[in-house]
Amino acid sequence: MAALIGFLIPLLAQAQQAPTYPVFENDKLPISLYKQRREAIESQLGASGAAILFTNPERNRTNDTDFRFRADSNFLYLTGFEEPDAVLVLAPGGIDIDGRRVREVLLVNESNPTSETWLGYRMGSQGVMSLLGVELALPNRRLGDVLEALGKTPGLKLARPLVPPDPSGLVATMSNSVNEWRKGLASNDLNVNSALAKMRVIKSPEEIVLLRKAAEASVMGHLEAMRSVQPGMREYEIQALVEYVFARNGCESVAYNSIVGSGPNSTILHYEADRRLMEKGDIVCMDVAGEYHGYAADVTRSFPVSGKFSPEQKAIYEIVLAAQDAGIAACKAGAPFSSAHVAAAKILGDGLLKLGVITDRNQLGRYFMHGTSHYVGLDVHDAHGDNTLREGAELTVEPGIYIKAGSPCDKKWWNIGVRIEDDILVTANGPVNLSAGAPRKVRDIEALMRQRGIGNIRLRK
Repeated sequence: MAALIGFLIPLLAQAQQAPTYPVFENDKLPISLYKQRREAIESQLGASGAAILFTNPERNRTNDTDFRFRADSNFLYLTGFEEPDAVLVLAPGGIDIDGRRVREVLLVNESNPTSETWLGYRMGSQGVMSLLGVELALPNRRLGDVLEALGKTPGLKLARPLVPPDPSGLVATMSNSVNEWRKGLASNDLNVNSALAKMRVIKSPEEIVLLRKAAEASVMGHLEAMRSVQPGMREYEIQALVEYVFARNGCESVAYNSIVGSGPNSTILHYEADRRLMEKGDIVCMDVAGEYHGYAADVTRSFPVSGKFSPEQKAIYEIVLAAQDAGIAACKAGAPFSSAHVAAAKILGDGLLKLGVITDRNQLGRYFMHGTSHYVGLDVHDAHGDNTLREGAELTVEPGIYIKAGSPCDKKWWNIGVRIEDDILVTANGPVNLSAGAPRKVRDIEALMRQRGIGNIRLRK
């Protein structure tokens, strides 16, 4: 019996120490990738350098209701940690904490039975070390102890702390403590935000897998919207449909507020109300996409509510499509980031001149007033860390033409807003369109719209 007890005691102790945090999915980024990223920043800080980064606080929506939490993207990029009120301390030369010499400390909210009952699971310090591979994790109430240890670093040079905009709650309290503590310290030459922006431009193979999943889920939403839309529907019905499809395909969130603009609303770049009753003859400019494990897609399609483009809608659409084709072709490794915009803008200008919508190329900005591209990644408008396209970068190509009622052109063009947007991966073999599954050609769109979609199924009462 004594031998059996002696055998069981270590197992029971191990069970008590094991993290209770549930892992529901196994396709997130490997913890080794996060470690490589932290080490890359540490190598740039130098042995006497240090960096302190904060994640986002929880944001209040109204009264006692908060928005669903989303971690700061730089913080997520370095740690994979998705809970609020956390601080990452990087000290390449090492600091002494609780008898250990460590180079990185992640301070987090601890889990307890009350928080789990009311708020759900927390990873806690033990879970962070075992599940995310961070060298040392501690309760965030011990930030002062970590700062005291860090302050003993000979010749310490601290990089400017990265604090999210408008910090509140515990994040504001902790960042204020850091600002007081660092007064008089020497500054590190490294701009951590710029260093991370440059790193984030180039996606690893593992990141590309997640970006593809976000794009594929987004494409599915666009397909169902094209099948389902019909006169008499509200814009919000299509919004609800696409967001359902994103979630059903594993997206935790939309990548940005869904834009479903019909008729006059198609000419508003970031129209988010999505309340109008759609009518026969309207064109819809639909900019909607999902976020999968933190990685965004950004996809736009424009199509007629009635299922068939009018001659005027088709003429504008074909110009935008040609411009997008030219922009995508320009997305080659080594090319300037602006290449897609230059190529697309030329086609747009030529097309509107030919139609008589403008009489001078300088008037193009009246109907095309935004850039053609931005990087995509952990943010839909991702960190812009390079003005040269590199293999492994992902960017959008999204030309558009927006002709509002009252514009100085023939009335037949009024209330036509067309944007076509895809997510383009720069590779050694040329650009790859990750969202190509959503049709772009007029004949393909009209053919798809002759099908019925899940949005046409009447709900039971």
